[in-house]
Amino acid sequence: MKTLKALTLVTGTLFAGSAFSAQMVCDIYPKSGGQSWGNGTAYCGAIDFSFGNSTSGRFYINNITKPVEEVRWSGIANCSGGTSCGVTIRAYSPNNKASALILYKDGTWERTNTAHAEYETGH
Repeated sequence: MKTLKALTLVTGTLFAGSAFSAQMVCDIYPKSGGQSWGNGTAYCGAIDFSFGNSTSGRFYINNITKPVEEVRWSGIANCSGGTSCGVTIRAYSPNNKASALILYKDGTWERTNTAHAEYETGH
């Protein structure tokens, strides 16, 4: 019975911790006259008719509940630390995504979800 109670406590703690985990999200900034959707979520997008090949955006981490020692970015977010990373979002690219490994000051770590940004230019 003690083992069952201990297992229940550990399992409950794991699930409760994941409910408040850090979340990777994105913002995308279309050129003049464009529209964006999903900013501040894990899937954002934009369209404009600039006929260009890129626009600016950023990936950032929400819901961080502990002091951060270091952030290791992955994907197109090629930044050296910090909890926000400005990026160039390429039109029609399947590679406009980012995630991060967060190292906390208390010695624990957490890997975020992967956020995706989509951009169309009228081509």
